Amino acid sequence: MSDKSLGQRVLLRRKEMKLTQRDLGKAAGVSYATISLWESGTTEPSGKNLHTLAKALQCTPTWLLFGDEDKTPAPAVPVETLSQELSDDEREMLDLYRSLPESEQIGQLQNLRARVNNFNKLFDELLQARKRTQKK
Repeated sequence: MSDKSLGQRVLLRRKEMKLTQRDLGKAAGVSYATISLWESGTTEPSGKNLHTLAKALQCTPTWLLFGDEDKTPAPAVPVETLSQELSDDEREMLDLYRSLPESEQIGQLQNLRARVNNFNKLFDELLQARKRTQKK
């Protein structure tokens, strides 16, 4: 496990991606002051924010939380490139989604939202467990 804190990993990854705190805040849907608080270790992101932050930093929430070396993110891809390219899996998902009737599309979106919410809750629980472990 990495000896760096979550805040240090956020800072290093942000700098690697050549983003300002304001840029990262915008991408993660939070203020730049929140990014500053996370980087300084004053506070930590909750489940939903952790997931969004990981997406903005092109890494996994697990790497942000624990710094596991086997989860080290790949070199960052320029943000403008990300919004234009879809992976083969993403294209297949989009094609499958579009092949469904509208009522099924709505159901699938609700299902995906519920799954993401469940993952966000799990990340919140992991974060709380990490805090409890560090206090011991």
